[in-house]
Amino acid sequence: MEQTQTTTPQLGAWDKLPTTEIERKPKVEFEIDKPVEVTFIGDEPVELTGSEGVYYLFHAKENGEEKVIMTSAWTLLRALKIQGPLKDKTLTIVKTMVNGKQQYNVATK
Repeated sequence: MEQTQTTTPQLGAWDKLPTTEIERKPKVEFEIDKPVEVTFIGDEPVELTGSEGVYYLFHAKENGEEKVIMTSAWTLLRALKIQGPLKDKTLTIVKTMVNGKQQYNVATK
């Protein structure tokens, strides 16, 4: 984004703006066809409103380090919802490409 551009909030964003400070943690990085094993810290994600819509922040541990999964990817959200409750659950997540679109496969350990 250029310095002269500003983010325009969407209609109804005021009610969805978070009022608590969001702690910055490293993100879990997903590479194509590389399994990532994470253990979730909480049951549900934090729902946040961004300039492009809604995204979800999951707190998890990867290799013992606290990280976050920040996503709006429908396939990942749906797969995680099916696995719930997530607290203390260890899952393996694999990002794939199908017909040029990102897909996520989630499996229990």
